[in-house]
Amino acid sequence: MGSLKSNDCLVLGVDCSTKYTAIGCVRCERVIGEISLDLGRYQSSLLPGLVDELLGFWGFKLTNVDALAVTIGPGYFTGLRVGLSYVTTLAYALEVPVIPLSSLKVLAGDFIEAKNVITVPVIWARGTQYYSCIFESDGEDLKEIAAPDVLDEQDIIARAKDMSLEKGKTVFVIGDDVARFQEKPSGIHFLADGVRGGNVAKLGFKMRSCARSPMQIEALYLRRPY
Repeated sequence: MGSLKSNDCLVLGVDCSTKYTAIGCVRCERVIGEISLDLGRYQSSLLPGLVDELLGFWGFKLTNVDALAVTIGPGYFTGLRVGLSYVTTLAYALEVPVIPLSSLKVLAGDFIEAKNVITVPVIWARGTQYYSCIFESDGEDLKEIAAPDVLDEQDIIARAKDMSLEKGKTVFVIGDDVARFQEKPSGIHFLADGVRGGNVAKLGFKMRSCARSPMQIEALYLRRPY
């Protein structure tokens, strides 16, 4: 095991905030491997084996992990509980810290190094509503310019259009739940892409200075769990 201050540290990322279970690992700022699967109702029972399989394929063991990165929300309630329970329990066992991440920022992770781009990540909340926020990329990081909220499809599209006009930049509405949208007007790019496990680990590696004790990790709920 290495120090979190060193690029040699191994960060394991876990996301269960959407339909898919996404895991990945990063070392020396490089994504080593990632897996994304729809595990459905078997998510809780299959997640540990999936992590072992990923690490083992690249010659690592759980004891090689220096920190765990996990999405804390917003997102699917059951998935968040599964992910947080697994990661905090594992962190206790391994005696390593946990790096809490925004599910929405991880979802927009492919655009961190893009320039002149606005990203609007969306995760289905229930009915016709979605969790969403807005990020602006400066080529090095994603700057949050609209805080996470629960919005309906029309509000999200309206905000995306406003951003396109105000900033004069390319706007992407992203998330596998984009497939649920009834309207997809021109001028805005809609990408039905889910969270990549590599992005969870990569963002965790980037934010490893924010690592904390598993005792301090809590879910971010924008609405009361049902």
